[in-house]
Amino acid sequence: MSRSAQLEQDNEAQFNLLASKISAFKNVANDINNYAQEDTNTMNTLNGQFNSLMESVKSTSHKLSIVMNRNPRLVKLVGGAVGIFFILYFTLKWLF
Repeated sequence: MSRSAQLEQDNEAQFNLLASKISAFKNVANDINNYAQEDTNTMNTLNGQFNSLMESVKSTSHKLSIVMNRNPRLVKLVGGAVGIFFILYFTLKWLF
């Protein structure tokens, strides 16, 4: 085998090795891209759900403030009942 043929064969082997490494890197990059897109979709979905939750909390807090302004005595009664419930709950939990 001539020297030039040997060099050509070595060159071809190195080229094939480089091509396989580049292919592996491309596959890794594509996998990372796919995971990033999935994560972006998940984040967008969660963002929409949290926005919906925030609107629901705002609406509920507004309605609660209206009720509290109309019946402050009822609010005190309900607050006292809830307070007594928690005191009893934690006392009984601590005892037993």
